[in-house]
Amino acid sequence: GADDMAAPEAPDPGRPLPNPGTTFFHVFFKIASLLYFFTCTWWSTHFAIHFVGTVVLCAFDFWWTKNVSGRFMVGMRYWQMVDENNKEEWRFEYRDAEGMARVHPAESKIFWYALYGTPPAWFLLLFMELARFNLDYVLNCGISLSMCSFNAYGYTKCSKDAQAAISTFATRTLLSSVVHALV
Repeated sequence: GADDMAAPEAPDPGRPLPNPGTTFFHVFFKIASLLYFFTCTWWSTHFAIHFVGTVVLCAFDFWWTKNVSGRFMVGMRYWQMVDENNKEEWRFEYRDAEGMARVHPAESKIFWYALYGTPPAWFLLLFMELARFNLDYVLNCGISLSMCSFNAYGYTKCSKDAQAAISTFATRTLLSSVVHALV
């Protein structure tokens, strides 16, 4: 609920990252899945081990990014609901303008760079496997690409909604100040 999205204290300049564990795992799962995929053929010849290991690491990354790091690092989260008429509805939640101002800039940059850097890496690997006509690994890359792209889409949409809400709030506050000054 809304309590989960309460604004934390302002970032402490003496402590570079207010959520170091969250930040570590946000980057770790992304790098681990890519490294695992890239190196798994060095130590095993079984495709099933390659496939399951990569997909499990990508699933951890997907879950962690969607449910933990987005909330703590940038103050946003999203989810999908299906109503009683089987209609899909997307929900986007973010901190208010004051809470968003308290997002630590370094954590925010790490979040967005890692979030947007992963899909191109998986796309490149998918293209390389496609060029080799290695269709099993194309499937593996495609699943991995879809998971990280889904998070990138969700947070991009959430970010645009947050920016619009903050802009509306700022405009209303400014107009209210001007009206009160004139009256």
